[in-house]
Amino acid sequence: MKEKKSILKLILVTAIILVLPLIYFTSIGENPMKKKESATKTIAVINEDTGTEEDEEVVKFGNDVPPILKSESEYNWEVVGRSAGENGLNNQKYDAIVYIPSTFSEKILTYDENQPEQTKLAFTVQNQLNALNKEQVLLELEQATNRVNTKMSSLYWNYVSNDLVNIQQEFDQIVEKEKAFQQTMLSFYTPSSKDLAEQMEQQVSMLANLQSTSENAEERAADQTDTMEGFQENLANFVTYTNDYREYQQKQQEVLEQIQADSVNSISQATEMPQPMFMNNKELFEGKSESVLENMSQVENQMIQQQEMFAGLKELRYNQVERQVNDFYTLQERILNYYQQLKDSMVLNELEGEIATLSNKLGDGDEIIIPDDPELPEVPEDPEEPVDPEDPSEEEDPTEDLTKLLKSLQDEEPPVIDEVGETNGSTPVDLSAERNELLAIAQEIVTLQETLIALEEPKVEDLQTASTTLLTLNDRIKQTEQQLLAKEGSENPLDGELEELKKLVETLTTENKSLLEQIEELTKEVEKLTKENETLSSQKETLMKQVDVLIESNTELKDLLVMVSDKIYRISSGINEKENAILASPALSQARKDTLSVYFQRPIKGANLTDVLQYYAYLDRYEATLNSMLSKNDVKETILQDNDLREEVNSMLELTNKEEGQWDAVGSQVPKTSDALTTLQDDFTVFLADYKNVLDTQQAKLLESLNGIEEEADNVLNQMQQSQQQTPDKTAQGTDIISNHDQVKSQMGSLYDWMDSIEDSQSEILSYTDELQSRVAEVQTDANTLNNKWETNVASTLMIRDDVFNVMGNAFVDGQSNDYVYDFLATPIDVTGSVFTDKKDTNLPPVVILFIILLSSLLIGYASYYFQHGPWWLQSILFLMLTSIVGLVISLYSLSIYPLGNDRSMEWTIFTILLLLSCAALIRVAFMSHHLIGWLVTVGLVALFVTPLLALSTPNFSFTDPMSRVYMSIQNSTQTLFSEGAMILFAILIVLIILQYALNKRSWTQIKKDEAHEA
Repeated sequence: MKEKKSILKLILVTAIILVLPLIYFTSIGENPMKKKESATKTIAVINEDTGTEEDEEVVKFGNDVPPILKSESEYNWEVVGRSAGENGLNNQKYDAIVYIPSTFSEKILTYDENQPEQTKLAFTVQNQLNALNKEQVLLELEQATNRVNTKMSSLYWNYVSNDLVNIQQEFDQIVEKEKAFQQTMLSFYTPSSKDLAEQMEQQVSMLANLQSTSENAEERAADQTDTMEGFQENLANFVTYTNDYREYQQKQQEVLEQIQADSVNSISQATEMPQPMFMNNKELFEGKSESVLENMSQVENQMIQQQEMFAGLKELRYNQVERQVNDFYTLQERILNYYQQLKDSMVLNELEGEIATLSNKLGDGDEIIIPDDPELPEVPEDPEEPVDPEDPSEEEDPTEDLTKLLKSLQDEEPPVIDEVGETNGSTPVDLSAERNELLAIAQEIVTLQETLIALEEPKVEDLQTASTTLLTLNDRIKQTEQQLLAKEGSENPLDGELEELKKLVETLTTENKSLLEQIEELTKEVEKLTKENETLSSQKETLMKQVDVLIESNTELKDLLVMVSDKIYRISSGINEKENAILASPALSQARKDTLSVYFQRPIKGANLTDVLQYYAYLDRYEATLNSMLSKNDVKETILQDNDLREEVNSMLELTNKEEGQWDAVGSQVPKTSDALTTLQDDFTVFLADYKNVLDTQQAKLLESLNGIEEEADNVLNQMQQSQQQTPDKTAQGTDIISNHDQVKSQMGSLYDWMDSIEDSQSEILSYTDELQSRVAEVQTDANTLNNKWETNVASTLMIRDDVFNVMGNAFVDGQSNDYVYDFLATPIDVTGSVFTDKKDTNLPPVVILFIILLSSLLIGYASYYFQHGPWWLQSILFLMLTSIVGLVISLYSLSIYPLGNDRSMEWTIFTILLLLSCAALIRVAFMSHHLIGWLVTVGLVALFVTPLLALSTPNFSFTDPMSRVYMSIQNSTQTLFSEGAMILFAILIVLIILQYALNKRSWTQIKKDEAHEA
């Protein structure tokens, strides 16, 4: 019953061990490395944007987002409602949902506010996706967000450009207004001042003429006074001659009247001439002064407006810097993305051309054919040794008689001889000792003869040894003979044999001597032949070296061809993997996929390893470019986050020292110009009032003086006319004339005084006119100064206007936006270069095989230890059978996962069986030595086999176990490590077998001791 249970246990354990690999490989499938696609490649877009108003128009930027998301994307983007999108996500119809909020457009247009708000695109990813698909979806969402940001940054820059265009237009209006103001000031001051100066010069000249006329009148009055005085003196002298000179007097009277009339006319003219001129000048001055004051008021108002506009413009200019920096970096990020995409597209296009060329070239080539080994040249054989005609080996064998004698002695019964020579009734002589001695001597002689015959080239030492042996045998024979003589009492039956032995010994001795002589002769011939043999041996060695060199060269060439063929085979498999990886890349567009599929379907037949490697290199670069398109651009993030670049952008956009100095200069000149204009206006108003008062006063005095002169002149003229009409008395005629002349003289004196007063008034008028002219000149000078300052202001404004136009002045060309400028603003730095990276071996250790080998070796080791009490032959057969069958099963299934050639498949299978056998034997021996040692070895073995999994899952852990190295060398390398690995496993097995034997022996010894102790 107990044996049946043991058999059932054994069968059950064996079945479990055999079925375990089948279950394991069935569960992991035929291709465990194959990636299953579980994504739908569809993303839903829920647009809830309500829009906003911009310039009295409703703007909805949310409607522009879905086309941007669809562009340059391998995913399908569907615009759906919220309920449909969320239900589709729950039903695994969509990989993700993107939500466009209702405030999308409103927050986008807050870029010009003090605290702009960022709009957000929320998304939800399908939770049923695996890690790879989730990563791809997140990467696609990131790229889509970058595309939206790029489009929005372009929109921002359009608005910024429009704002700058408006600012430029306002600056043009400011400049035009300042130019118009300057022209108005210039047109007002320059002609008015010049006209006023000219009119005042005319007035001065007229006043000068009037003064000269008054001086002439005064001179005439003085002449008349002198004439009257002379007349009075002459009249006193010539009173008596009045009648004689009556006619002369009448003529003189006429002359006097004429002179008086001329004086009256001159006085009337002098009185009338300044009045209209004064009135005209007064009206002109008053009209111009009002116009000047009105224009100055307008200029002052314009100056205030210009000052306010300038302050607002300056504040706007300072506030634009921070917004421009943010917009600049937003656009820069967008164009960096666009630049990277364009660069990747150009690289892919270039690589596609190279791949197409090499694919056509490799598809038309011939396959590699490995030639057979060349025939080796014939090597001359060793020269045969000459056969001595007197060679004793060819003569009759001298030991035949001895052999026959020995045989006869062995066959005969030992004779019994009486001690005293009687045959009856006495004890026989025992000759068995002598007989045995003779047999031994004969046997040794035969052995010695056979030894000599066996020597192909007998040496002197061998012959000397044989001679010594024969002498020893001769002595033994003599000793035996003496023993036999001592036992003589009757006839010795061995005497005949003894004599024959003596003869044989003598014969052998003689032959030995002859052999020595022959050996000496042969030694001489051997020396001669040795020299000839050395010559032939040197020739043979030379030929053998040449043959070895040729064989080695042939082997190297053959290995090289095998290596090239193997490399091409492995590279072909690697090329297929690369091609499949490229076609499966989510970054590859459908058009490129269709183009590349045509080239990838062509088989590789080219025997040029360089072309194959170059083709593989182009595929690797193509895959690396696609992977870089899917990865995050750390260089771009580093550049965008660089504080030095941000400070440099701030320094570029902020006010320069020159521009700030111009702003300050214009800002300081504007209030100075306004104050100067106000001061000038006040001074001019005061001057006008003073000038008007002085002019009115002087004009009143002048009119009063002229009226007095005119009245006096009229009185004189009336008196002269009355004196002409009246007929004086004869008696008093002379006295009346004298008195009249005295009266005329006194009146002329008063007239002369009035003329002096007029002259003084004219002098004062001239002085005031000169002062007025100087004031007008000062006004002209102030106007010129104001004009120069305003011209400087206009020039500064023009410079600021040019600076404003230079800020993104090229963003608009002929009224159209220039996208190239936006691209440059977004990517002012062209990042070029190359990164040298070490190519790491992407071959993965066969962890699938190592895991099942670990499980099977543990089970076989435990099972063999459990059934250790059975027969040793049964344990050995069961152990070898299980390891071989399980090793073959593991190898067969593993070769479907890791396909190899015939030779490599055989190496793979043998190494798998040896590894399984070694691990199982190690577990068995460890447990047989001690349970603790067994468990420690088990833990160590598990750790050794689990290490490759740890190395794959932990990037910072690096360790290559020896089993994986051997497997990967068989799988990928031209020079495999199979021989070294197999030798090491054989050595381990031998050591384990020795340990197993030692443990078994110790166990048997202990069992015997226990049994002996129990007995």
